[in-house]
Amino acid sequence: MAHSPGTTQNSNKLNPYNQLVESGYQKEWRSAIQSRVDIEQKLDIITTGLKIRGAISYDANSTYRMTRLKTPSTYFATGRDADGKLIYRQISNGTPFGEPIEGSSGNKNIYMEAALNYDRTFGKHVVSAMALTYQKESQLQTDALAYRKQAYIGRTVYTYDGRYSIEANFGVTGSENFSEDNRYGFFPAVGLAWNVANEPFFPESMRQAVGNLKLRASIGRTGNDNVTSNRFMYRPTFADGTGYNWGIGSSGALNGVGNGLVEGRFSSPNLGWEIEVKKNFGIDVSLFNGAIDFQVDYFSNRRTDILLQRRTISGIAGFRQAPWQNFGEVTNKGIDGSLNLRRTFGEVTVSARGNLTLARNKIIEYDEIPNFIPWMNITGTRLNALNNLLLADGLFTDADFDISVDPDGKKTYTLKSGIPKTNYVSSVMPGDIKFKDLNGDGVIDDFDRVKDAANPTVPELIYGFGFNAEWKGFYASLFFQGAGRVSVNINDQANAFMPFHWGSTRATCGWKWWKAGGRKPILRRMYSSPPARN
Repeated sequence: MAHSPGTTQNSNKLNPYNQLVESGYQKEWRSAIQSRVDIEQKLDIITTGLKIRGAISYDANSTYRMTRLKTPSTYFATGRDADGKLIYRQISNGTPFGEPIEGSSGNKNIYMEAALNYDRTFGKHVVSAMALTYQKESQLQTDALAYRKQAYIGRTVYTYDGRYSIEANFGVTGSENFSEDNRYGFFPAVGLAWNVANEPFFPESMRQAVGNLKLRASIGRTGNDNVTSNRFMYRPTFADGTGYNWGIGSSGALNGVGNGLVEGRFSSPNLGWEIEVKKNFGIDVSLFNGAIDFQVDYFSNRRTDILLQRRTISGIAGFRQAPWQNFGEVTNKGIDGSLNLRRTFGEVTVSARGNLTLARNKIIEYDEIPNFIPWMNITGTRLNALNNLLLADGLFTDADFDISVDPDGKKTYTLKSGIPKTNYVSSVMPGDIKFKDLNGDGVIDDFDRVKDAANPTVPELIYGFGFNAEWKGFYASLFFQGAGRVSVNINDQANAFMPFHWGSTRATCGWKWWKAGGRKPILRRMYSSPPARN
């Protein structure tokens, strides 16, 4: 497989054509079982509106795969001969199809549920209730132990005259991830709603315009048991330690008895659920017989008991590993809104819709010793933030240097007094990035690195809008979605955004990045090898 002039193939730079058609093939055989049985019995003989139901399901998936790989010979074009044909230099020897590589994977899921439901209307009163219990189990082919969870759930809803409603529910959920004494968590919630438009005092003159005006409020407690990638974090671990000997002879130690055991992760039997208290306040409005509908919610969530590895435990405590504990705390607040417009013109119905979500979180407790440099603390910053970054302050220009010229016309650039030096580039030049000296010590170093330097890597703002049209059974829809208040570090790994980094020939980039007159850089100076922090 030949490459065009100026390119080559190695472990870091791959030819997409080779990847598609010259790397081999894979075959897969998949099988799946999906089953569910439901049973329901009305119990009107006991009381109207009461029924009992149950369900059980079993799903299983398995995959077998066979892979055969090969690699092509690769060449680098060094030039052309007198006839204009490319001259090649071989880079690597190809390998033919290898022996089949076999692999398989599979999983199963078992779910069982039983519930008692009650729904009844008494004049202006509507009552519903439910009691439910479930147990589920999932297991991967590679896991010796299945993942299990069990729960008991209750819910009651009461509505009066379409004006007032209250819902209360609870869950008692048990997870295998915690010790027997901390396995179950209690998660209650309550919600209230008031439809003002259905009140007798609501002006009759407004009923044609306002069909629905509902105010909502809720508060609840939820839990998370998927706290780390490791299971059974409450249990201690042990590892092989160094060996020891019982005697000594002329040639050294004798009678070694092998390695001993040392403690790894410390036992933490009190680990439990991460807890989140959720608060929500909202309003729903419908105008002109549904021509305009909008909904706005404000939410405020506080998550506590977040599982983390302690960072402030002194070494004299004797732990070989810092212990794990439910200690972290994070808040998340924001608004969520949607707007829907609908209008009919004869046989054509057109509609438009839009939505917006804006949320911001904050780390309240991270278990860190407060840093004497405030911008280096994690506490008070956001999750998914860009951390440990230097802040750019433009580019170096000629005005930042004392410039001397030798008899051969070669220029030497020396930083002027008072301009901070950097520990990351041995000799800065015009066009290099200038960083902010946050602590004012005259040196750009690790003490100038900032936590939460820009927007987080997960968007804080999500928005969308779209249009629909319907006519005699035909339907057309168009929707746009976007994200904002988000940052991406395009140079957080060596191959992300480094020009010429893996090319066999590196371009020479000189002063082409300068504006007319050669005084003010508009793009940073380019290097033939990856520069440090530039």
